Amino acid sequence: MPPTPNLPRSRVFRVLIGVLLTLAACTGSGYADRRADVSPPLRTETSPAPELLRFDIMAGSIANHFYRRGPIAAHLLTTSGPAPRLLVALPAGNAGIVLGFAPLAQPADFDLAPLTTLDGVELPDGMRGVMAHLAAHAPALRVHRALLAGIRFLRDDMAGGLGPQAPSLAHELDPGPPLALRRTMLDGRRIELRIEPTQGTTLTLEKNDIVLHAGPGGEVHFIVTALHDEPPLAPFPAEDLLNAHAASDPQARRALSFLAYREKLLAGSWRFLTYFGRDTLLALYMLLPALEPPAIEAGLGSVLDRLAPDGDVAHEEAIGEYAVWLNAMATPRPADMRAPVLDYKMIDDDFLLAPVIAAYLLDTPAGRARAGAFLARKTPSGLLYRDALRRNLELVLARAAPFAARPGPETLIALKPGLPVGNWRDSNQGLGGGHIPFDVNVALVPAALRAAARLFASDLLGPDPAAAGEAHALSGAWKGAERHFRLEIPAATARARVSEYAASVGLDGALAAASIDAPIRFFALALDAAGRPIPVMHSDTSFVLLFDAPSPELLTLVARELLRPFPAGLHTGVGMLVANPAYAGDPALAAMFTRADYHGTVVWSWQQAAMAAGLTRQLSRKDLPAATREALLLAERALWEGIDATHAQRAEELWSWEPAGGKAVLVPFGQARGHVDESNALQLWSTVYLALRPPPRP
Repeated sequence: MPPTPNLPRSRVFRVLIGVLLTLAACTGSGYADRRADVSPPLRTETSPAPELLRFDIMAGSIANHFYRRGPIAAHLLTTSGPAPRLLVALPAGNAGIVLGFAPLAQPADFDLAPLTTLDGVELPDGMRGVMAHLAAHAPALRVHRALLAGIRFLRDDMAGGLGPQAPSLAHELDPGPPLALRRTMLDGRRIELRIEPTQGTTLTLEKNDIVLHAGPGGEVHFIVTALHDEPPLAPFPAEDLLNAHAASDPQARRALSFLAYREKLLAGSWRFLTYFGRDTLLALYMLLPALEPPAIEAGLGSVLDRLAPDGDVAHEEAIGEYAVWLNAMATPRPADMRAPVLDYKMIDDDFLLAPVIAAYLLDTPAGRARAGAFLARKTPSGLLYRDALRRNLELVLARAAPFAARPGPETLIALKPGLPVGNWRDSNQGLGGGHIPFDVNVALVPAALRAAARLFASDLLGPDPAAAGEAHALSGAWKGAERHFRLEIPAATARARVSEYAASVGLDGALAAASIDAPIRFFALALDAAGRPIPVMHSDTSFVLLFDAPSPELLTLVARELLRPFPAGLHTGVGMLVANPAYAGDPALAAMFTRADYHGTVVWSWQQAAMAAGLTRQLSRKDLPAATREALLLAERALWEGIDATHAQRAEELWSWEPAGGKAVLVPFGQARGHVDESNALQLWSTVYLALRPPPRP
């Protein structure tokens, strides 16, 4: 079946109108600014106004509209098709509103009305948000689900329900006019959605269901105003965000601007509009050449501010009413029920801070000049940044010591007890049941140790020759970690498995099988609890290329994986896949890595960028044999062909594919049957193309 419904031609017209409006956004005024009948005390912002950011991203059946000006920031998305949906995400407080409409007899085109834009709104009482004129080509829209809550609650609800322990999130309904849905949230903040029918559309309440009936033209038209009173975040003005080295990619620039604030960098929209440590650190590392120092230090500062007392890097923060709910269940309860709740379950982020902060403070002129002042800042608990950093470095050394003393799978860095996640593949099946991730052990731990040695040897933390020497010695001991992940499949077996797997997923596997002329060697995605390899080919070798100077033999293996067509390798017409279970010969394992799985046989934009940045880094070396360099150049060219073919998706989180004529055809992730989640339209680490330069064309 097709991944998205066939939509009316008006959808195409609206897409074209949206493009024109986006180009004119900086000078044109929107629908809300022109309205003469806005009900008091509603008012839109007036001139002189701060920098305006307004843009749209179309992704299959989902239309995403972004707005940021001064204290107002919002992401409004509509879903067209047989079950329309409206969602508004507000970065301030990580709050959101969702309206789910009852299934329709025929798929409906649902989006902003033509010739209108998303606009900002402020009220005298501190409520602020956005207004939009929406239109649906349908006889009626019936709201069968409405939720006004913290986005973490919205995420949980869409992932399968809030569960019996969830608090009451009931809202009040004021019939108006205008009709309004209102809630006082668990954190005391107010959130509201107003609905006003227009252009002949009528609104009725039927057993508490809101029903919008089409007007004479056969379309439903209504104006929504989404409001919230959370104190706003402080966005970076353009001059404090990107420098002259940043690429002139308008979409990536807009995406980063929407996600970057002085308080923190947001991981993604709509689902992750708050701090994530790993996402922040990896994005900073790859964006260093393109970012201004204030933005770099905002990101690094947000990580240092959230370190655990032992130096553990926080993965995610729960804020707003989700934090209140978690704090209410804590024993003892904190004095401040709105205090953010920090999650420390990941292991990869703990080994990312040292390489990233060393790259900035030791390797860039701006970082060296500003290092003293930056490290003299204090965390919210009053700890100097330099002392907080030292705690993290000491944690790195302590965790690395067992393997150095007794090398073996049992002393490698494993997931924390009882948890199925711990690295960037943080879905329950992302490691295929593995407990010891490749990326953490082969790339990140050695990189953290080398960075720790440099930092301890510098003037920034002391210097401390003893600690520097210990870190250097540990890094040497960790050089052999990769041997525990090596796999080899005989050529005949590999060809048979590739052919069988290709047939099972609807692809023509002839070319893939023909590319195998020798035993297939690759690195396991992870080891299980007993130290046995999980035989899934993967893209996490990008971490080795980004952070290390690997052997020519390893680089050649990576190049072959990038060049071989899937399912012999990772190459497809829609980009580089992050996983390939074809060689496992195990249907149960392959079932964990389908094109419907979050970390399955799908394309992640940032992983393509990481691999591209890693290849550039390796090709700058002077010690590579000519054959290795040639293989890397061919791999780089193939990788960028996929990146260029999916240019419109660069800012997104991930995408998938479906077979058509034996080939892979792109499908937005979350919009086909069986997809386990929904891709973000914007993802922080997907903006790192701003610091990349494609190779010259041959």
